[in-house]
Amino acid sequence: MATPGPTVQFPKENQSKASKSEYDLIVIGSGPAGVQAAVQAAKLKKSVCIIEKMPEKIGGAWIQTGTLPSKTIRESLEAIHNIRHHAGPQWVERVISDLSTTKLYKRALKVSTEEEHLVRRYLNKNNIEVVGGFASFETEKSLRITPSKGASYILNASHFVIATGSRPRRPDNIPFDGWRVVDSDEILNLECVPKHMIIYGAGVIGCEYACIFSALGVETILADSRDRLMQQIDFEVVKELEKSMTDMGVKFKLGQEIKSITPKGPRVQVQMTVDTIDTDVLFFAAGRISNSENLGLEKLKIAVNDRGVIQVNDAFQTNLPHIYAAGDVVGPPALAATSTQQGRFCALHAFAEMKNDFPKYYPVGVYTIPELSSVGPSEEQLKEQGVDFVVGRAGYGELARGYIRGDNHGLLKLLIERKTHKILGIHIVGDGAANLVHIGLAFMLKDGIANDLINMIFNYPTLAEAYRIAAFNALNKIYKDGKIVTPKST
Repeated sequence: MATPGPTVQFPKENQSKASKSEYDLIVIGSGPAGVQAAVQAAKLKKSVCIIEKMPEKIGGAWIQTGTLPSKTIRESLEAIHNIRHHAGPQWVERVISDLSTTKLYKRALKVSTEEEHLVRRYLNKNNIEVVGGFASFETEKSLRITPSKGASYILNASHFVIATGSRPRRPDNIPFDGWRVVDSDEILNLECVPKHMIIYGAGVIGCEYACIFSALGVETILADSRDRLMQQIDFEVVKELEKSMTDMGVKFKLGQEIKSITPKGPRVQVQMTVDTIDTDVLFFAAGRISNSENLGLEKLKIAVNDRGVIQVNDAFQTNLPHIYAAGDVVGPPALAATSTQQGRFCALHAFAEMKNDFPKYYPVGVYTIPELSSVGPSEEQLKEQGVDFVVGRAGYGELARGYIRGDNHGLLKLLIERKTHKILGIHIVGDGAANLVHIGLAFMLKDGIANDLINMIFNYPTLAEAYRIAAFNALNKIYKDGKIVTPKST
């Protein structure tokens, strides 16, 4: 990240009230979707205003409570964890024992602050106003803005983008108190590292934090009502991740529902279907809810499902074509990367009359220790679809760079169509997975085939060599005599 310059402060009058009453585009929310929609529209010479309920802290979960803070802490702990193979576990344990939450959170806050400053400079450079207040539709073309202080007022626009994000799901039967029972917005506010923690929810957020706290030396249990981690990810790479997490000390209690939660002094007792466990902290990480209430959507008959997800078409338009929605508020995949592109897509669709389809292929990155990343369908999905394919695998233990690093776990998996050799899916678990996946994604976007990978020269020793090994592994299953040919159809 570039070194930040001085903090950019918008004029106070722009923070409390818009400078005019009419805009080409009004964006509700300053997360990745909202910011990119605003910047793209401004580059098209449109007048733009962002409505943000907390203008003093823009970015929402992306900058303030979720993506950046958690990934920063994870990066610090992974760096320490990776030294284990070179310096031994005693050195690592000594560092961890001296690592306070204050140090970790201070680093996370610094990164988040730098990113916020960078975003503010972007907005300022493009003459985008950020207005404080709550927004609610009065009509199809107007919003009522209610600031924290002062009277409400009306803003008008020809187009709108709703990018209000999401928040942790907080069921009524879970007694959240902010210190013994917490959600993902509260977990980074813990004043000290607990000795024991139960994380309920084995999705992306739960798995990421299980790795973080286990690396901190916390006795960590990951529980879920489902019987496997991350349902939408390829099963084989998830199992490889599970082995690594087990080696880190994470224990799993899958296929169990929470029956009751009973505070007991500074601890809490969690009764599940099978196990009853006393713990210092219960971190409930099972699901998120889109922030779509109180926007006046019912007045416009804009459709919303039971989790608050705004229903949109392939162009991210609601049932009113000039009102778009993007990011977490429209549901999965709810990634910062996809939200960014969705926001930009909305502005281009609205003002540049660009009718391109939203990208078919995009990577999913899970920042566990080690990372997991994938693009395209899983092996299970291809089997359900009846596709004739072969699997190519390269374990990190087969790579010189892998055993130099001491990687005991790691797998790059290619799914190759048997007839055409087309790359259908890429699934990686291991160090650098979220970066490595882009090599394969580039081939997929250009209709590349596995033959291209075996004919490509990779630096040695690198983790990227895994692509060549996996491609050979797949094609050797088709050409058992070793004479690999290029399909005529290509």
